[in-house]
Amino acid sequence: MTTTETTEQPVKKQFIASAVCPACEAMDTIRMWTVDGTQYRDCIRCGFADSLNEFGQSVPLELPTRVNQDKPKVKKAAKPMQFFPNPKLKKQDDE
Repeated sequence: MTTTETTEQPVKKQFIASAVCPACEAMDTIRMWTVDGTQYRDCIRCGFADSLNEFGQSVPLELPTRVNQDKPKVKKAAKPMQFFPNPKLKKQDDE
């Protein structure tokens, strides 16, 4: 009896000694790992994350803008309105 199992190894994330986070400037909180030839890094303190291109330069994740974000759903409660005539405003009769 043969079974086909995927033997994917978990990604090994390594801390980089004396590395400083570009976002929070904390030292020794950056870890790096490689997936399919692309290097990734993140900060365990502030959550900063990006990837590195083949030249070792940072490729930031897409910044959230009003174009690529879902509109927040604001639910406003409907309130009935009543309009009462203002007694101070009287019609002037043409004399």
